[in-house]
Amino acid sequence: MTGIPTTLPCGRPTAPLVEQVAEGRADQLDAHQRDCPHCRAALGEYVRLWAPVAAVAADRPQAPPSLMAAALRAVRGPGDESEYGRIESPQGHTRVAARVVVALARHLAAQVPGVEVALGGLVADGHGAGGEVVPDVEAGVAGGSTAVRITLAAAYGQDLQALGDRIRLVVASGIREATGLEPVDVMVHVDDVFL
Repeated sequence: MTGIPTTLPCGRPTAPLVEQVAEGRADQLDAHQRDCPHCRAALGEYVRLWAPVAAVAADRPQAPPSLMAAALRAVRGPGDESEYGRIESPQGHTRVAARVVVALARHLAAQVPGVEVALGGLVADGHGAGGEVVPDVEAGVAGGSTAVRITLAAAYGQDLQALGDRIRLVVASGIREATGLEPVDVMVHVDDVFL
């Protein structure tokens, strides 16, 4: 297939990810994949697109070659716009840039009580134009799926597990509502606690 990038923005090739999903090993993440939103988004999208083949394979009948070819085209298709998510509708499609997901996730996470400040990769001094604290965020998008990594500092005394759960819930539902993309993974990294 021509015009389809063979690598993700993180530099990882896409073919081994497709193979990983096709072999049923999508949940067996290597060290890079555990922390990379680009790989996590691609794996999530490939799993979603490979689901019809996996369902047929679970019943052990022989899949017709046309179904396999169509599934491979669908799985490989999202890679042609590696910095954009793509939402299909009967009227056409909508492209959503990864930077839009980053901006949304940053805004949503900053609104969660208990989030104090972000570390590394901050906008200016760690505050937005209006003086608000902004978390460090990275997002990967593939087809209709996205994965987000948020690095932040929490207020002292917070139940960090509960804070992470609240952030994941707020960010996932907010991204889903605003963009139509499916957040397959929201990774929360608490790097510090502020007294």
